[in-house]
Amino acid sequence: MVTVLSIDGGGIRGVVPARVLREIRRRLDAGGEKRSFAELFDLVAGTSTGALLALGIALRDERGEKVYSADDLVDLYERRGKEIFPVSVRSVIHTAIQVFHNKYSADGFERVLAETFGDATLKGGATNLLITAFDTERMKPHWLKHRPPRTEWSEDRDYYMRDVARASSAAPTYFPPAIISPISVVRERFSLIDGAVFANNPAGLAYVEAAKIFPRERDFLIVSLGTGELRIGFPYREIRNWGYMEWVNPAKGFPIGAIMSAGQSEVVNYQLGRIADARYIRLSGLLDEDNAAIDDAGPKNLASLRALSERIIQSHDAEIDEICEALRSRKPVGRSQALRS
Repeated sequence: MVTVLSIDGGGIRGVVPARVLREIRRRLDAGGEKRSFAELFDLVAGTSTGALLALGIALRDERGEKVYSADDLVDLYERRGKEIFPVSVRSVIHTAIQVFHNKYSADGFERVLAETFGDATLKGGATNLLITAFDTERMKPHWLKHRPPRTEWSEDRDYYMRDVARASSAAPTYFPPAIISPISVVRERFSLIDGAVFANNPAGLAYVEAAKIFPRERDFLIVSLGTGELRIGFPYREIRNWGYMEWVNPAKGFPIGAIMSAGQSEVVNYQLGRIADARYIRLSGLLDEDNAAIDDAGPKNLASLRALSERIIQSHDAEIDEICEALRSRKPVGRSQALRS
């Protein structure tokens, strides 16, 4: 069985899948399973805040030891979220300015990423990785991958993890685009923005990538972690006369972006739920208007997101047990089998 972990985008709402991962880790530990997530999942995929978590799972130190525990990943959001999204910027004036300019400087975010990942590289990750971003100059998705070395993948570039996380999280109107270069080919430069513009839920892409890495396998477990979903909707009477400014208004939750993200995720859920060789388990929950923002790192919103994560854990109790049992009982596919495939 090939095991895949996929984590959605969602800014500060990444604390929700981080806390769900912590609960999965708690149950694994209680059952005597001590292998790390990087050992238990053959591929980890992430978009935006999900990319940060995916990279954190795969990160290893010079001795090959795990750097961050599940508790550490939760703490990253709860302790350092305000450095990425300064509370002083969350004002009506700054929200209005966001229509015309990036809401945040990238300085605080880049400092957090540099301190979190140091000089660790994508190819130094402890498992296969798929991170999404979008190339604004070439107008196409840009895949940031770590996978087994094969001749046909010889063009795969290596990047610093800090740059990968920055590129995948460069949400338009929140942060400026990221300009990054591969480590060994500095003359190549890419202008990248948040992978959420085309794949806020990257689970479908992760399945395709896993099938490419392990072409002989016919049994896939795909665990997809959401950051909460807004289902309040936009009534006809409200939107019938909207113009450009209303559809992109951040004070209204960037309606066109919210609709595109919800539609993409629902399509992924529909498709993966109907693939014969894939067991697709989606763990997410409903947001309300009070905790839908991707950049509110204030104590009240974090408390609301903690409550959401607890509701997800409680409502998906059986599915989480199913995941843990599958991970405990699986026989590792391993990179050697991927190389022989």
